Amino acid sequence: MTSAEPGLHVAQLSRDFTAKDGTIRQAVRNVDLAVRPGELVSVLGPNGAGKTTTVRMLTGLLLPTSGRILIDGHDAVRNRRKAASACGFSLGGDSGLYPRLTAHQNLTFFGLMYGLRGARFEARAAELLEAVDLTSRAGDLVGSFSRGMKQRLHLARALLHDPGVLILDEPSAGLDPQSAAAMRVLVAGLAKQGRSILLTTHDMREAEELSDRIILMKDGSIRNESTATDLRIAAGERMGHRIEAVFTDGTIPPQLADCPGLLSQEGQAGSATLRVADGAASVAWILAAFPGQTTSVAVTPPTLEEVFLEMVSTS
Repeated sequence: MTSAEPGLHVAQLSRDFTAKDGTIRQAVRNVDLAVRPGELVSVLGPNGAGKTTTVRMLTGLLLPTSGRILIDGHDAVRNRRKAASACGFSLGGDSGLYPRLTAHQNLTFFGLMYGLRGARFEARAAELLEAVDLTSRAGDLVGSFSRGMKQRLHLARALLHDPGVLILDEPSAGLDPQSAAAMRVLVAGLAKQGRSILLTTHDMREAEELSDRIILMKDGSIRNESTATDLRIAAGERMGHRIEAVFTDGTIPPQLADCPGLLSQEGQAGSATLRVADGAASVAWILAAFPGQTTSVAVTPPTLEEVFLEMVSTS
């Protein structure tokens, strides 16, 4: 696989479900996506957007109604064995691990499924347990593990056979801030190793920090796809920009209400937050209108969370 070829390629992927009354609900419709080696793509969407159904199809847990999935060039439906060998996935939670086995025994079980045994397996298991900071707990039953420890063991299991494609479903869900930060560092390092990584998350900071591209899903389809920066800049053209202005005398000048393109204003004690149509023009106006009275003026486009909420609220 060359760097120009997607490690994960999905074309016109759809999945229908038939209810007891015979009605058909389309959970995923005509999804196209590609993740190249060394690239991390995050999928964001509200509950019911189709993220979980998409992940289940990509990992072979659910057959698509139509469309095609290629993993390292292997058709995930027609050649499931080779596709599975090229893909590692972590769905998190309690499923997929055996609570009555130790961490090492869990890895042994899954290693055997990939043909790993003996010295080769032991070296790989030791490497991964160290990478996810579970070496000291390798002999402990997984049933005694915290949510964060299970999440880290899920990741180790996904990496056992050294796959080129990783599908990670909310890998930092339920982790404390320190553990979540460590998980982000680990996942970022995996992308730098040249893996193709598809990540689902509800954590906007995680998506913005890690992603080369972000996919926004709603109602089973992709609504937008771009970098976090470009999504925020484009949203600024629709929603306006935020300006934080601090004034030297501790009061907000009443003339600030005349700022061109003003959409909203709030603030107190000499610090004002404005929403304006054109950030650059408004900053220039503030500096000209109040010379020597401003301590600082900063303009930012909408946050990724605001972009997400705008998508959720629109039809």
